Amino acid sequence: MSTLSTQKLHASIRREASWGLRAFKQFGADRCAAMAASIAFYSAFSLAPMLVMVIAVAGWFFGDDAARGQIFSHVHGLLGNEAAAGVQTIVQNAHRSGSAGGIAAIISFALLFVGASATFSSLNTALSIIWPETSSRTSTVVALVKVRLISFGLVLGVAFLLIVSLVLDTAITFVGQWLWGNTPYIVIGNLLQLAVGLLVLAVAFAALLKFLPDAPVVWRDAFTGGIVAAVLFSVGKKLFALYLAHAGMANSFGAAGSLAVLLMWLYFSAAVLLLGAEFASARGHLHDPRGAWGLQDNDTPAGSRAMLASALAASTVSAGSRDARDGDTAMSAAGRRAAAADRYVRKHPWRAVMLAAGAALFLTSVVGRGNGATSRDDR
Repeated sequence: MSTLSTQKLHASIRREASWGLRAFKQFGADRCAAMAASIAFYSAFSLAPMLVMVIAVAGWFFGDDAARGQIFSHVHGLLGNEAAAGVQTIVQNAHRSGSAGGIAAIISFALLFVGASATFSSLNTALSIIWPETSSRTSTVVALVKVRLISFGLVLGVAFLLIVSLVLDTAITFVGQWLWGNTPYIVIGNLLQLAVGLLVLAVAFAALLKFLPDAPVVWRDAFTGGIVAAVLFSVGKKLFALYLAHAGMANSFGAAGSLAVLLMWLYFSAAVLLLGAEFASARGHLHDPRGAWGLQDNDTPAGSRAMLASALAASTVSAGSRDARDGDTAMSAAGRRAAAADRYVRKHPWRAVMLAAGAALFLTSVVGRGNGATSRDDR
């Protein structure tokens, strides 16, 4: 019994490790690094309109100054003084250009809508490569409108998460100061604030992985990728801040230093999100009854009846008697032979048809000769 438990434990560890390794392999196979660069390029030009809309929505609840201060404090902590000042200038100019009235205001809002959703549209393209759509696609116009509406909804979702983050940060800080003040126990409040930040990030990334791909994604897989992306994002944020503080990258690029820092940060964020998407896709592949066959040693096509027979035979192997194990081995061998036959039929369909026809003619001739010999004996 202990041997069986150890085997089950090893099989479980191997299965859980396999989908993590698959995620890293698919990250390279799907060219996610190149797609992250494309997303960073689009994000750099849609960042200003997106932040303008987020500040506008969050400003309805807390005022424009509070929302703008919260966003720029995060940007300052991530990108440093020069990049944060550059982002602040871009947002102020975009907000000033969109504050006109009449027809100009409508046109500015439409341009803000298109610009703010450009990043999410490029994310949709990348995630559709990671999760390819298997069902019939809708028309191009309908798909474009759908993606833009979902992207706009996600912009509003970012604003909502900013509101939640503001409320939770304020509440946790107030409660921590009220309970512990300047005592060493204030670290509990700091840890709680860190956990809440991770939770908000995980929900945000999971929402992107759930709603942006064209293929259906279950929440379980989306949250798996969201948690991975949130942890990597939080760790990378600290490392990126240390790198900027000691490398002096902004100074090496001169006047374009703030833009270079911003592009690097956007590239890192996009790469983290795509890696989380690969983890979510690999997790879904593991639980998909047609997709988990990648753990098998042979290359039988997923979902074939031969592989199903082999899996059913393998699942019956237990610590029973020798006869039962021999029977299970025979069933597994039969399943492998059926799998080999299935692969041959898929690879050479016409040859298989000719072989089947020849076998049928041979059996017909043998049966006919047997019947003729029997009739002569009767006479």
